[in-house]
Amino acid sequence: MHGEQTAIPSHHTPRHGPPDALRVGMIFLTDPDSPTQLSGMPFRMAEALRAQGVEVVPLLGRDPLGARPDLSARIASRIRRERRKLVPPAARAALRDLFPGRTRRSVLRRARTLSERIGAQIDPERMDLLFGVCISTALFELETDLPIVYFSDATSRIINETYPKAAARGRARRDALLEMERTSLERVRFAAFAAPRTLESALSDLGVPPERTALIPMGAHVVPPDPAAVRAPADPPTVRDCRLLISAADPVRKRVDLAVRTAETLRARGVQATLSVIGPGTKRSRGSRAVESVGPLRLGHPDDAQTHRRLLRTCHLQLLPSLGEAYGIAPAESAHYARPAVVSDTGGLPSVVLHDQTGLVLPVEADHNQWADAITQLVQDPARYRRYSTAALARARDELNWSAWATSIIALMHQAITEPRASARAV
Repeated sequence: MHGEQTAIPSHHTPRHGPPDALRVGMIFLTDPDSPTQLSGMPFRMAEALRAQGVEVVPLLGRDPLGARPDLSARIASRIRRERRKLVPPAARAALRDLFPGRTRRSVLRRARTLSERIGAQIDPERMDLLFGVCISTALFELETDLPIVYFSDATSRIINETYPKAAARGRARRDALLEMERTSLERVRFAAFAAPRTLESALSDLGVPPERTALIPMGAHVVPPDPAAVRAPADPPTVRDCRLLISAADPVRKRVDLAVRTAETLRARGVQATLSVIGPGTKRSRGSRAVESVGPLRLGHPDDAQTHRRLLRTCHLQLLPSLGEAYGIAPAESAHYARPAVVSDTGGLPSVVLHDQTGLVLPVEADHNQWADAITQLVQDPARYRRYSTAALARARDELNWSAWATSIIALMHQAITEPRASARAV
């Protein structure tokens, strides 16, 4: 049953309401001014919190911008990187598995170092609580009496099972990361997650108590400059004009070639489909007559952002046939333009796109013929497409936006501050 969400037992539902003044120490493991790093999540979250009156005090997991290590440290780091390149990933994983104790110590040593760096920056006089996204490494041995609110779109278990690069790390490293994540989440007052499947993994794999969890959908990065100008329903695709879009920085995991074969199959059936590919693409996509190769687009570049908005505004459907996807921000972006999406049933995608409501969710094992069938049905049934378009825009405005996310996470922060310390697991 595609798109059907599993009920997650959670005793906490975030309250909505105007936030009080809050001072949040926000842990950044990436550049806090970058709209691209870690899928843009830290930057957008800080931006959304500030927009609702929260004072965000950055706690940096790496050297401040502009600071550079000395020459000897840079040379040593470069030598280590070059050495790693000489050893294939599979061989590195095998070596780590041969010495699991050493691998574990290496992972936990890095986490301790990061915890110490963050801890040295904490000033309880300036902060009411700590917050961060995907910060389990920094929390491992963090010493603080401030309450911590944690947010993530994935768990290490989900990452290891769905992302090929993570799966190739080797068992010893995966086990060490899982141990570190479990220990870190014992320290948080509340842990919020972007999708039901991530929350379910946190409960079953990490042992987070249900009463200390929340489900809070994320927003979209590329949105209309004037949201009021977007009208629903959008014009449906036709046999003569069916414009498809896929945004894929990782063309293998997101299966760009499946989307290309889908567009080619539609053309063979008489539907004039064109697929625009954002990202590096593949050999097949670059050579297909059914494809417009856009290339990579940078979130922080004005011209690229304008191109991305144009593609969202002019497409009929966004496709995302991923093998693994922690959440799926791209379909949320198309929803802000009243464009439905067709996605695979993996990770958070079925919670971003509601099957037969705001788009279609197909089985991961569906082939290009089945994807073409689904799109053809929408071409042949414009009323159904219009229904999806209207519902997608309504949900984007109500739930899939950073303002709604901030309202919910701020409510969670207030509860973390006011609830008795004893209700959280002891640090």
